[in-house]
Amino acid sequence: MPGMTKKWGLSFLINGAAVPGGRAAGSLAWAGLMNTYFWLDPASGVAGVFMTQILPFADRIVLDAFDGFERAVYAVVSGQNLKRA
Repeated sequence: MPGMTKKWGLSFLINGAAVPGGRAAGSLAWAGLMNTYFWLDPASGVAGVFMTQILPFADRIVLDAFDGFERAVYAVVSGQNLKRA
């Protein structure tokens, strides 16, 4: 989420603004070295876990896949139709 306001809590990254097509402001997230990611979005009642065993951390292909996963979760939750590319 480059360019988005973020801050840190005692144990999470906290989104300062809503992510278009994704989590709400105030959502919590974390990432692990082997490209493992999770988020908790209390405002929307949504959480997600995305796990890989890939190095290096923040691999572009994994980040793109995680972004697609999160967008798909929110599309399903909001009742949007998913279109395949």
